[in-house]
Amino acid sequence: MTNHKKVISFPAIPPAQVWEFYDFGYQGGGNEIQDWCDEEISDRARESFGALVKLNIKILNHMEWLGVDKHMQGALKGKGVWQWKIQGELAYRILGSFYGQKKAVFLIGYHHKEDVYTPPSALETAIDRKKLLDKGACKLYERQANQDS
Repeated sequence: MTNHKKVISFPAIPPAQVWEFYDFGYQGGGNEIQDWCDEEISDRARESFGALVKLNIKILNHMEWLGVDKHMQGALKGKGVWQWKIQGELAYRILGSFYGQKKAVFLIGYHHKEDVYTPPSALETAIDRKKLLDKGACKLYERQANQDS
């Protein structure tokens, strides 16, 4: 037993940040997502969105993100867009897309009641913004996990 080395393994410490999150902006324009947070959603929804960012930024597998809608349907099915459900007084949602390795971009925020969307063109806008993102024809604003949403 003189040559025997005892190996003690410790669980891996999860990284502080796995994902990078960005807000969509038009070239020459402002931060569309921050504007939505500042002007369109309640304080409760803003806090909920911030909490989702803070928690999900550390989760390796995006399919395990909290609040994520794993099965897009209707106009967004097959478009490379995912959705987070945000807690609030209304049915708040934010649509996003992946952009490279462990990078995700929030495309548009909206709320709805049944088939009535605010803004009315939210789904079409998300698809249009995804096309601009794919072409690199937009501006991205980094969203920090600790920033006020």
